[in-house]
Amino acid sequence: MKSLLFLLDYYPPHRWGIENVFENIISRLLQKGYHIYLITSRFSHDLPTQQQHKNLTIYRVGTGRKSFFFAAFWMGVKVLWKYPHIHLIHSSTYTSAFPASVLGKLFHKKTILTVHEIFGKLWKLFKPWYIRWGYQLFERLCFLIPHNAYHCVSLYTLNSLRLYYGISDAKLHLIYNGVDTEFWNAHHVSEATKRQRRTTYGWENKFLMLYYGHSGKSKGIDYLVQALPALLQQHPDAVLIFNLIPAKRDKAIKATLRQQAQKSWHPEQIQIFDGREKEELRALVACVDMVIAPSLAEGFGSVHSEVCAMGKPLITTQVAAIPEVVSGHVKCVQPCSREAIIQAVEEMRNEIATQTGTRLPPKVFDWNMSVQRLEGLY
Repeated sequence: MKSLLFLLDYYPPHRWGIENVFENIISRLLQKGYHIYLITSRFSHDLPTQQQHKNLTIYRVGTGRKSFFFAAFWMGVKVLWKYPHIHLIHSSTYTSAFPASVLGKLFHKKTILTVHEIFGKLWKLFKPWYIRWGYQLFERLCFLIPHNAYHCVSLYTLNSLRLYYGISDAKLHLIYNGVDTEFWNAHHVSEATKRQRRTTYGWENKFLMLYYGHSGKSKGIDYLVQALPALLQQHPDAVLIFNLIPAKRDKAIKATLRQQAQKSWHPEQIQIFDGREKEELRALVACVDMVIAPSLAEGFGSVHSEVCAMGKPLITTQVAAIPEVVSGHVKCVQPCSREAIIQAVEEMRNEIATQTGTRLPPKVFDWNMSVQRLEGLY
């Protein structure tokens, strides 16, 4: 039986884009007969320290990224000592890259590092000056320690590793993330469901715009928030919906959004949801007229690819990996510009009403093909 050791900072039930990526990879590897040993963080005391489900063994150590950094190494020593038949180690940026590399050297195992995103000098946009040097140094160290192969989720990420950190082409492998197109299909949300949501939330005869994902600066949400007063004034029949994944900045962003709502004549124009589950999120996407995702950096763009799979109009930026993944009715704006977002909403709304505007050709990112290519890399 083929056996792999995964070292991942977080894994479901913790929910974020990266966790969803590895859940899709690991579930398909299990179906193919692999035995998976997974070391991840015990971010909640409600979680058991060890779980066994058929060929998946999960070890939960530490309580977050900092404690996981050291705890993952010692658990990795125990697992590799007990199960010497493990073939290789697969880890992910950023924290788990270090223990995985050291474990690979100690136990003579080859290591693969999945690289989701490279910030490099962009850290200065996202972190205060007094700590960004630490993030830049940590990222640089992450790619100074050796790995046998680098799984890059986009051509942008691959080129960033090649040009910014000098990783040799022989070690770089482009394997796109997949998109669950069967799930992200507008036909799975009935008209009755959409009517029910519109009635429940008071959305009848409203023009609906949605932002979803986390509230980090790299997602450009600050510029969308700055654009809200003008958007609410220019579109009095609009509702802007924010579905935010819990993160460090979400409380501050929510407080700002509530202040914006209180200043408006119509506070119901801003509605905030807390990280709805996938089925409810899909229903939200199906209900709205457009999605706004003005990212400043993306290693792949899960939100963007999901929206496009649903066939929804999307306002975004033409940065990083976004041009590689978007399709359909997409309008790209200048990054870091509230004025560009305001203008794009006006233009996109007119295009929706008149059924005009250009359409990008369809793109398909199949999870089964992605995992098949990963098997080839293994």
